[in-house]
Amino acid sequence: MNDREAQKALAEIALQLVGIEDRLQRIHDEFPQAPNQQAMWEHRIPRDVASEIYATIECVLVDQLRPTIKQLEAASQVTDTDLRHRFDSTM
Repeated sequence: MNDREAQKALAEIALQLVGIEDRLQRIHDEFPQAPNQQAMWEHRIPRDVASEIYATIECVLVDQLRPTIKQLEAASQVTDTDLRHRFDSTM
């Protein structure tokens, strides 16, 4: 596999992950929040399953999936010239 093929594969994977991101965001947006969710976040009462699902989706989207998509998209488009400019700007 050469650079162009790998970049094409990364772009395709990023696109697939965007589809997963959209699905998770829809679930998150449509999922009802518990009326006592604030008390759960403050550890005054135990979390319920719904709150755990909501929090897990939120964390996956913000901390893992969106940064991964961004990195894959960037790697799928980077050129030798871009890398040279980045290198030169740090020197």
